[in-house]
Amino acid sequence: MILLGIISTSSFSQVELVPTESALPPVQNQGEVVFMTGGIGQDESHAIFKEGKKWPLMLELAKAGTAQAVYISNVQIVIRDASGSTVLETMSKGPYLLAKLPPGKYSLDATYEGDTLHRDLYVQEKEHHKKITLLWPAPKSQ
Repeated sequence: MILLGIISTSSFSQVELVPTESALPPVQNQGEVVFMTGGIGQDESHAIFKEGKKWPLMLELAKAGTAQAVYISNVQIVIRDASGSTVLETMSKGPYLLAKLPPGKYSLDATYEGDTLHRDLYVQEKEHHKKITLLWPAPKSQ
């Protein structure tokens, strides 16, 4: 569990600041798929990361940097079912995308700045949680 906290060293008070559900971005629907995208700002990022553990699929979007990876947004996400039909097509509004997909096989294409990453997915029953980190390579030096 991730907590933002201020803890007093005295025995008189102890305060914990915990992200609330109000920090979550809105839940959206596209056909039968329910999804949420966001994670901009510390409160929303902590809230969506915590909430993501309750969803069948969590995508984490990042780009490799010089010293460390950096979170990104504005990633075009397309998820297709086993028959090739698009079940979700959206632009990420932050470094996280949560999706409730029916169990089955899917293909994922995620495009950022013209570079597409592809993954094959298998979503299991509701009790299972799958977190996938998509990491785009750092730009090549010129």
